[in-house]
Amino acid sequence: MAKKKGRDVICGVHAVLAALERGPGRVRRLFIASGRKGRPAEMARELTEKAGIPVVEFASTALEEMAQTPQHQGLVAEVHPIPILTLEAFLEAQPAGRPPILLLDGIQDPRNLGAILRTAAALGAGGAVWPKDSAVDLTPSVVKAAAGGVETLPLARVTNMARAVSAVKKAGYWAVAGDPEGEAVLGETQLPWPTALVLGGEGKGVRRLVRKNCDMGVRIPVSGGIVMSLNVSVAAGILLHEIISRAGGSKPRKTRDSEYAKA
Repeated sequence: MAKKKGRDVICGVHAVLAALERGPGRVRRLFIASGRKGRPAEMARELTEKAGIPVVEFASTALEEMAQTPQHQGLVAEVHPIPILTLEAFLEAQPAGRPPILLLDGIQDPRNLGAILRTAAALGAGGAVWPKDSAVDLTPSVVKAAAGGVETLPLARVTNMARAVSAVKKAGYWAVAGDPEGEAVLGETQLPWPTALVLGGEGKGVRRLVRKNCDMGVRIPVSGGIVMSLNVSVAAGILLHEIISRAGGSKPRKTRDSEYAKA
């Protein structure tokens, strides 16, 4: 999120409305572009009135400066920061069913990170972990692209992704790397459960030491031709959907707990 004179702000219709749903514990003030009309603005005003959140009208150019983007859609909110958990707290926050979690190794594009978080929230993933360095921060552009996803997903940041992979394995997850040269083929190989899906940054993919700590790699089959690879946010959606949709299948799944039981 952007800091403007000590303020954390988010912008965009979906992001702001989702934050307003959480009330004054999340939103300090709402800023609306002067003359902003339409149902989203009406909903925002209704939510602020219900929660007792102050509303201020600003010129659109002032909102652009505040949000650090012209794509604010006429709604900007001054917010309390989203809690960023430690990895230990993140793992403790996971529900008993242990849905898949995401380990994002160096995503640089805020729109990609936001799109991944949006998809993760929509599909019911358990949250996302990404590094404190060499990766995009939780900027207004990320929150806007996430379209409310950051309001429900547990989020954590770590100093060392390779160690984070080892930690989630110790906690019982199988670390499965999205890898165009992975030994498993999505749709042909049944993936173990619970899954920690490890995805690399744009261009470079999962870094060598992080990949080395993963249990396996899985690749998405592509038809070839001109398009030989997928955007990381698109790949995340395909992989997550496959993992989650097969979770309720009739075939028994290989689990980390069962492996420990054999040891």
